[in-house]
Amino acid sequence: MAGLQEQLARLEQLREQAAAKREAILDKVEAEGRDELTVEETTEFRQRTGHIAELDGLIAEQRAELERSGKLDPDTQRVRQASGADGGAGATEAQAWAQRAAQAVHAMGGEGRALVSGAVDVPRLVEPNVTPLARPTRLIDLLVNRKQLEGNAFEYFRQTVRINNAAPVPDNALKPTSVLTTEAVQDRARVIAHLSEPAPIRLLQDVEGLQVWLASEMAEGVLDALERQIIRGDGTGENVAGVLSVAGTVPVAFATDAPTTLRKALTTMQTAGETPNAVVLHPSDAEAVDLSRWGANGGYLLPNAFSGAPGGNVFGGPEIQRVISPSIPAGTALLGDWQQVQLYVREQVNVLLDMSGDLFTHNQFIARGEGRFGIGVLRPSAFAVVDLTA
Repeated sequence: MAGLQEQLARLEQLREQAAAKREAILDKVEAEGRDELTVEETTEFRQRTGHIAELDGLIAEQRAELERSGKLDPDTQRVRQASGADGGAGATEAQAWAQRAAQAVHAMGGEGRALVSGAVDVPRLVEPNVTPLARPTRLIDLLVNRKQLEGNAFEYFRQTVRINNAAPVPDNALKPTSVLTTEAVQDRARVIAHLSEPAPIRLLQDVEGLQVWLASEMAEGVLDALERQIIRGDGTGENVAGVLSVAGTVPVAFATDAPTTLRKALTTMQTAGETPNAVVLHPSDAEAVDLSRWGANGGYLLPNAFSGAPGGNVFGGPEIQRVISPSIPAGTALLGDWQQVQLYVREQVNVLLDMSGDLFTHNQFIARGEGRFGIGVLRPSAFAVVDLTA
């Protein structure tokens, strides 16, 4: 119960912070005597509002979970008794096995609620809402446009054409027609999962920190696979349609060198009225950009080429962030507005331990990490696929 209560308190704290930041935008406008928000302020205000709405949904879900996972659950009570929380002695071998399982749960911050058919339910590790980092270590950190699914299937509308024909019109004349085309896209959430190798149950007790390490590795593996799907999923079988496979993105050809090509890609986006907020580079391409020189033997074009956090941002300030990811193919960069990718979350990343069946007879356990996600590329034209190869 404590784990759930702590998560609820954290969610409520995040909501308060998000609401305060949204209110600060309006306070700034009022203090400066303005009647309207700037484009940047409008974008941030909408993001904060969406974040608050998602947090409200999570808070409601967490409160419902607290009601469901209380002392009314007999399986919960058996685990708690085995762990000594309710005074259980744990004298028999069956009780000792349950105690080991319960300790594994409690060591990972759980509320000790599920020992059903030999499985241990480890609390979820990733929430649907993530506040973007200043320099994100994952592409997923940029996907602030997230939606919790109530079912497996979902539908969204993708903008495919925008031709603005607005013009001055004299009295009684026919107004011009702009072409604004969308298409309905139906899709479903996909399971992304993997298993660990079997291992002796005793390791859960004997190796300090094993539970936390294992849960982290399993969860990170799911996120790695999700990131690859977002970028390069081909839409066949159980693969989602990632950004590189969706029709309508903007190709940008190589020009002179990598920094020049990236800058031309930005011009292409700006000409089309798009506002990119991040560029994704393969590590080898990021290295090539960082080590660009003035001529053959001149100094480095970009600052801090050999520091722990090299400059490498040919766009200057922090408005367009740089994400280094091996998920994108070498020789290709993705420059775009990542708010135009919506991440649908049906099942958050979770890690389960199983000790049943043959595992029970061998005193072993395996871990399973999985989640269910869907991807929607809302406006493909918001992304430039940049060729960095000569």
